[in-house]
Amino acid sequence: LGAAVLPKTRNDRAGSFPSVVNAMLSALKAVFKPAERPENLTTKKNVKLQDVKAEDYPTPDKYLEGAEIPTFYQFQSNMVADEDLKAGMASGLEVDKRLTLPTRTHIRFLVTGQDVIHSWSVPSLGIKTDATPGRINRINTFIQREGVFYGQCSELCGTLHGFMPIVVEAVSPETYAAHARKWYKE
Repeated sequence: LGAAVLPKTRNDRAGSFPSVVNAMLSALKAVFKPAERPENLTTKKNVKLQDVKAEDYPTPDKYLEGAEIPTFYQFQSNMVADEDLKAGMASGLEVDKRLTLPTRTHIRFLVTGQDVIHSWSVPSLGIKTDATPGRINRINTFIQREGVFYGQCSELCGTLHGFMPIVVEAVSPETYAAHARKWYKE
């Protein structure tokens, strides 16, 4: 067995330790601290924030043809009971009203909760965000293909946690425009 060679006195140990630390710190400073500070980082600019409203964004008349757009799109979707399922429906995942979205379009979701913390999750679209009361979370998506995408609340939010499925139906922009015209008239 080998033995470690240690300094005999406390003063010897104290003398060598700070020099090693100083050498390490100077090497780290040389790597991570820039030699000169760029001019654009030192000057401060006063950035004026603008008050942007939803009406300021252009409306794609190509798809909507003058239909009125509500300030938000809110509806309640409930799970279909097992006795009401039709052929091809997934048990425990099917809802009575699907969220219909267009494909090949950038979509922004603003998600919040009303009662407790939920987690709005559709894994096949790569979407998961918390729905927290009093807070608005923003997520973006771009759906490339048509289809039906299933998800669920993935937060332990209460006694009915297992009964909160999410179904997103992605359709072509033309089909979505017809759906939107019908929905906005109601």
